[in-house]
Amino acid sequence: MPNHRVIIVGAGLGGLTLAQGLRTRGFDVTVHERDPHPDARPQGYRIQLDRPGLTGLRRCLPESLFRLCLATAGSPPARVSVRGRHLQPLTDRAAEETPGPDTTDQDLQRPHAFDRPTLRRILLSGLDDRVHYGAELIGFEQAADSTVTARFTDGRTATGDLLVGADGVGSAVRALLLPNARVEDAGLRLIYGRIRLDRTTPAEIPPWVFDSIFTVVTGGPGHPHVGLGPVRFGCPPDTAGAATDPPVALPATGDYLACMVGAPADHPALRPFAELRRLDRGALRDLALTVLGDDWHPDVHRLLSRWETDSLFPLRVSTAAPVEPWEAGRVTLIGDAIHAMSPVLAMGANTAIRDAGELVAALSAAADEGAPLVEAVRDYQNRMVDYAFAVVASSRRTGRERVGQK
Repeated sequence: MPNHRVIIVGAGLGGLTLAQGLRTRGFDVTVHERDPHPDARPQGYRIQLDRPGLTGLRRCLPESLFRLCLATAGSPPARVSVRGRHLQPLTDRAAEETPGPDTTDQDLQRPHAFDRPTLRRILLSGLDDRVHYGAELIGFEQAADSTVTARFTDGRTATGDLLVGADGVGSAVRALLLPNARVEDAGLRLIYGRIRLDRTTPAEIPPWVFDSIFTVVTGGPGHPHVGLGPVRFGCPPDTAGAATDPPVALPATGDYLACMVGAPADHPALRPFAELRRLDRGALRDLALTVLGDDWHPDVHRLLSRWETDSLFPLRVSTAAPVEPWEAGRVTLIGDAIHAMSPVLAMGANTAIRDAGELVAALSAAADEGAPLVEAVRDYQNRMVDYAFAVVASSRRTGRERVGQK
């Protein structure tokens, strides 16, 4: 197989999964990330992966890393519950409504709850010499010799046979490749944090929190809501990483409950997002409690009293407008860079990692057959636009019904 060179812009979950998959199939891969180091900014806590995401991991990761992912994940009951603000049950459904690739693998049949930083550390394993930080893309050129060269703000360049934008909602690659593709403000703001679960706290946490992989407590469309998702590790990450062959250094991370307070952006107590980002964490906590108000079940107030102030940060929810399949070339996109979606169905990371698996399969088949990579890119893009934007639309509908998304 020719030693094809692939440049990946963005070292998030999708980009790193893609890098792992291509590397194991003999591609020469480099990853370019604008952040100065892996922990430069908060990127969230809990990630739920269902069959599409788990299948993407299985397709891309070496077996030892895939097993490490599962070993460090929790498997809460595979249900998503929606309750009213006084905890009256509203809906209770299976966690995954979105179809993924067919599989009979039992490990892929039930959803898992991951700690995002732990999962990202696993995905970085073995890529140390291939990930370049402080590399912010400013342009790319496709040459007559069928190569593409990426240019970065620090003067570095990278030349390869394919450039993949995995650089998230504010994708620089998308802005250059598809300047008319729109990412819209979904009209929701979240204040996101954690509640620590140690040996004593589970007895003090209401049991209904652990009955589902995720619970939404909602005041109704157009009103505030609270989201709760337990992360209880199957095995402590540091222990599981040390037992892997070869070992993977993972930080000691304890169990926790991901907890967010969300509200429409036009809620009278909220501030513009630029101001939210400037608030200190204590002020964010106070603002979230003000936005929520007092008329909620006492369990909700008890939970929020345990919120770790130092864990809080604000999020703006975005959603992508539909795009038509575009002409395939030496540049393509995966994940939020092309199909950002609201988190109500927990399908953003799932779909990004599925993209990685689909693109790896297409590129590998083309390389094995000696076919042009552009043909593989065309097949991938046509499939991706079909399945991914169906999920974006479903997320938008559910967000409107449940929490007042635009």
